[in-house]
Amino acid sequence: MFVFLVVFSLLFAGRAVCDKFEEDEDEKNVAMNYLKQYHYISRTRSGNHNGAKAIENFQRFFGLPVTGELDEDTLYQMKKPRCGVPDVDVDGTRFKRFATLGKWQETTLKYYLTYGDDMSHSDQARIIARAFKYWSDVAPRLNFAKTDDRSIADFRISFGRRTHAGVTGEGQCALPFDGAGKVLAHAYFPSDGRIHFDDEERYTETGASSGWWLWKKESHGLLPVAVHEIGHALGLKHSNVKGSIMWPTAKKGTPTLHQDDINGIRSLYG
Repeated sequence: MFVFLVVFSLLFAGRAVCDKFEEDEDEKNVAMNYLKQYHYISRTRSGNHNGAKAIENFQRFFGLPVTGELDEDTLYQMKKPRCGVPDVDVDGTRFKRFATLGKWQETTLKYYLTYGDDMSHSDQARIIARAFKYWSDVAPRLNFAKTDDRSIADFRISFGRRTHAGVTGEGQCALPFDGAGKVLAHAYFPSDGRIHFDDEERYTETGASSGWWLWKKESHGLLPVAVHEIGHALGLKHSNVKGSIMWPTAKKGTPTLHQDDINGIRSLYG
């Protein structure tokens, strides 16, 4: 009996070690794919291809202790819902506050909106109009108007799932969504005009949590996510200032623009 217990304990311990190894390998693979997706590992031949350096750059961008290791804080940050736009330049570097990529030559701009599943069309239209107003309030040369004619729209806003297209007439997007709780949305820099939201996410106006444990329900804020994505569509990249609306991970609640966001948009549009 004693021998049986010893053998059983060794087998159980061995299985636990194997499970832990497989879990660690899975987390490492997920982390490496994340670092490639957001350009910490470069997509160019001349950029950074060193995994430890990529982890350090990620930690530096997000204000974490710079260890070069996939520690608990680093993995936790990587698992947060976020925008799908890369954080750093294609060579795997860029550490400064606001940064820009392109601008619109005109400052009176129209947007066309198709709707997601979670709220009434009138609520979604109101929230998107409010999101645009955040930027025109601090850069008064900008003027935005909704149009029902997609052919004359500068911005084309749509909701989709997994492999998705945009509004009617647009081709398939090159950036598929990945299911609920991961990438919430993405946008293209000027003067492309596409803004896409993942329709597998649950959206409310400012985001909310309700229930407890197994019955807990989470929703993301359409307003803060829209303000962020419109920032990209106007020419703003991600910022490493944690309080900014252009910080890469999702926020809940009524958004406010940080001075970093204001400085960025005014550098483009006065």
